[in-house]
Amino acid sequence: MSAADPQHIARRPRVRTWRRTLRALARPGRARDALGGAPADATDGPDGRSRLAQITPGPAGTGWKLDNGPLRSPRPLRPQQGQLGDCWVIASMLAIHETAPERLEALLSAAQDGTVEVRLPAVTAPIRVDRRMPIDDGGRFVYGRREGANPGWVGVLEKAVAAHVAGGYRFLQRGVARFGLELLLGMPVRTRLRLPSARRIEIWRQEHRAIAASTHPLSGRVMTEHGPLPRNHVFAVVGADPRSGHVHLRNPVRPGRVLVVDTRSFRRGFLSIDVTPPLR
Repeated sequence: MSAADPQHIARRPRVRTWRRTLRALARPGRARDALGGAPADATDGPDGRSRLAQITPGPAGTGWKLDNGPLRSPRPLRPQQGQLGDCWVIASMLAIHETAPERLEALLSAAQDGTVEVRLPAVTAPIRVDRRMPIDDGGRFVYGRREGANPGWVGVLEKAVAAHVAGGYRFLQRGVARFGLELLLGMPVRTRLRLPSARRIEIWRQEHRAIAASTHPLSGRVMTEHGPLPRNHVFAVVGADPRSGHVHLRNPVRPGRVLVVDTRSFRRGFLSIDVTPPLR
């Protein structure tokens, strides 16, 4: 099927990534298919469902292992970033999980054969993935997971995004939070370069908006209670204190800890903030 086929074009996700090396950027509202293979949902399998997504385990993974742990659990666990620089995806998951976790749960449908169909709102057809997840030489899962547990729904959702949007895990390492939020929610997200006050952030949180904040290349010079801010990284914004001006964040690498930064550090260390419409 050629790239000019109208039916083929209709299946392209309305998202944008930074995958310039493989020409994934196109006009706003469209994303070209990854080179080296058709998109995961381009062709139906023999059973009438979307065919199983196939990608390699790199860059940190050297093989695959079946995730036998629960896809979900009664006790909700936050998404946690692994050894992959896809903070724009995991921090977006984390921001939504802190606001309206039911929206993420609704994206997944487990099948009896052990595969999972992922329905991204910005993608026309479902993406079907198995639960084999990348591991290192020691047999340890290396990418996204439920905090302190198995990959579960986080690994499945990350794998689907990697397969469809980036063509593999390696090229999922460049992106911006706005596109991650739009991909997972299917709604427009506003980026603000002028950072808001703590009072405004608290109002947004009361309105049940998911918020992500991005650092810049010089953010490592800004010290916090958890050490210097990581450069070119995305955090989930989970609250603020209007009286003190402090902003509360969660790092997707260590989502269980809340990082509290003062107004000066927030304005020095962060480049932009992305805000969704109300999610409830």
